[in-house]
Amino acid sequence: MEFKASLPRGDSLARTVIAFSNMAGGKILVGIEDKTGRVVGISERDVLDFPDRISNTIYDTCTPTIIPEIYTVRVYDKNILVIEVFPASSKPYFLKKRGKHKGAYIRVGATSKIADAEMLIELERQRRNIFLDEEIDYDLNEKDIDFAGLQQDFEGYTQRKLKENDLLNLKLLREQSGKLYPTIGGMLIGGKEKYFEYSRIKCARFKGNDMAEFIDQKEFSGSLYHQVENAMKFAMVYIAKSGRVEGLQRIDTYAVPLAAVREALVNAVVHRDYSISGSDIKFAIFDDRIEITSPGALPKALDVDDILSGRSEIRNRVIARFFKEINFIEQWGTGIGKIFQACREAGLRDPEFRESGLFFKVMLYKNNRLENEYTKNSRNSSQKTSQKHSQKTSQKIIEFMKDDSAVTIRELSVLIGLSDRAVKNHIQRLRNQGKIRRVGPDRGGHWEVIEEKHAKT
Repeated sequence: MEFKASLPRGDSLARTVIAFSNMAGGKILVGIEDKTGRVVGISERDVLDFPDRISNTIYDTCTPTIIPEIYTVRVYDKNILVIEVFPASSKPYFLKKRGKHKGAYIRVGATSKIADAEMLIELERQRRNIFLDEEIDYDLNEKDIDFAGLQQDFEGYTQRKLKENDLLNLKLLREQSGKLYPTIGGMLIGGKEKYFEYSRIKCARFKGNDMAEFIDQKEFSGSLYHQVENAMKFAMVYIAKSGRVEGLQRIDTYAVPLAAVREALVNAVVHRDYSISGSDIKFAIFDDRIEITSPGALPKALDVDDILSGRSEIRNRVIARFFKEINFIEQWGTGIGKIFQACREAGLRDPEFRESGLFFKVMLYKNNRLENEYTKNSRNSSQKTSQKHSQKTSQKIIEFMKDDSAVTIRELSVLIGLSDRAVKNHIQRLRNQGKIRRVGPDRGGHWEVIEEKHAKT
């Protein structure tokens, strides 16, 4: 949705209409200030005059033909003109005078930007109803699929044998002119080599509720289902949990239900837009929430309300079909409902789903009580670990001084693997504790280790 205090002039209106047509549609509201949201309205004369002017401008400047719906609504007793643009099927749409390669626009956040070459290919693909992951990579051959590894994993997930002919049925391979070639989906699922550098999940555990400081980060590439499994292992390490014993069994409860996390990760991998290069899935764990961000706006005519009601559009048919075969997906269109159900059963705040430009984000909120206990325990554990590590380092310094009383700080630094400054701090602490002393000057002197019985007297 875009606000305009008055009717835009020049190509500004056409660019916005084109961007909406190429993406998921949208509305332009004339009579509302953009920055303040203040309703200023338009005159009765403009109510009659604007629709024809808008229709003529769009017809004269845009191609293929775009037919918006133009109508007036009353807000705070003022006239607001609505230009409603629907997602269209003859993509890409562009400015006639600039041509397809310089005049096609897409919506990124709240702005309209020129579509780059990759996006133009994707828009053409959408027009022809072709799925990226079904496309053949003619630079490769069937041997680039790791059939043995795929077969082993498939049997582990399904207890069924994967036959070579199944690769064709699942469109991991396609036949062309008597030869077998891997599809893009086939390489993402079972390729021997890393395919698409950006087809990965980047995981991070941040300190606090922003990205200012991270505690740990990992990056997972390779087959898509392995990425999901590895990201879940990362989640199980860094999502707080508590345990209780029922009979002979221990029951763990996580600050966010793992079922919701897994479902969100699977959705991100299956539905992301692999045509957007340079962007990967981000899996971020904060103190109060988890965020999973995937490249790609919602497909076609879907909006957030549609997916919340259970509607779904499959962007990657090969990947989705394989994930269903290995039981990562149970039923089409049920993923969002499962995420809500898991969070509600755990008594958590409802998850949030946000579309922003070319990205889609899922936000899962934590059980604060569990998280606070986990943070407190982690801090105590960290302090204890730090103390033990410090004691071990100090003992090493003492042992080296016993072996060589003339050992230098530089030599200790190399032997222990610490900076000169860190070694100096340990030595000062040992001197304060009366465990060592320096005899003679810094140059030419030596260290003396004070035995424990002497240190006490």
